[in-house]
Amino acid sequence: MKKITQIALSGILLLSTVIPALAETGGRTDNSMTLVYLFLGVCGLIIFLQLIPVFALGFGIIKGILSGKETSAKPVAVKHR
Repeated sequence: MKKITQIALSGILLLSTVIPALAETGGRTDNSMTLVYLFLGVCGLIIFLQLIPVFALGFGIIKGILSGKETSAKPVAVKHR
């Protein structure tokens, strides 16, 4: 019986030190993180939209290099009045 009392008291002592720490974690809530994530998402969208022409130009250059077609330039006829 003495052993059970000693274990129970040590368990109660341990739990009494842990419970305030668990109570403190949920005490403060901050709801502004949604606005922060929304702001960062808009910033990322702006950066992505500005990179679309760069990708299109790079794709056009690579397509032109790999196509292998040679086109000859024809002189333009100039009409005189």
